[in-house]
Amino acid sequence: MVRKVALSACLAGKNCRYDGRLKENKELVKKLEDAGYEIVLFCPEESCFGTPREAMDLVLTDEGIKALGRVFHEDKSMPIVEYAERFFEENPDIDLFVGKARSPSCGVRTALLYDEDRNLISDKESGIMAAEARVRGIESVDDEDLI
Repeated sequence: MVRKVALSACLAGKNCRYDGRLKENKELVKKLEDAGYEIVLFCPEESCFGTPREAMDLVLTDEGIKALGRVFHEDKSMPIVEYAERFFEENPDIDLFVGKARSPSCGVRTALLYDEDRNLISDKESGIMAAEARVRGIESVDDEDLI
């Protein structure tokens, strides 16, 4: 039986980070392949907003945690939520979710959370897509936990 891992596309060398910089991790990809995983790439931010794009942060608002753009402060949460739901519905057999540490979308236990004045509240949150993976009971880790 083939095991499937959902992997942040930036870690596999896809140029999809907000600033267009590469974050490829060949060692991690090889480790997953050697362990027999079929890799399924994802990037909600690239899919929803393109590259390059405005950076965003997780912000605790009166309405809950939102992904807000750093410059224009637009709420970018819903497109990411919809992408995540669609991704997991189309890939119901994901065994492991590996997110990019500190990402507001993909960080599993390392996403940064700010208050509305942009003061750091926590550095142990889940990004929006990682939170969806965890709600679905999918084993989830940050990339840095596997290296």
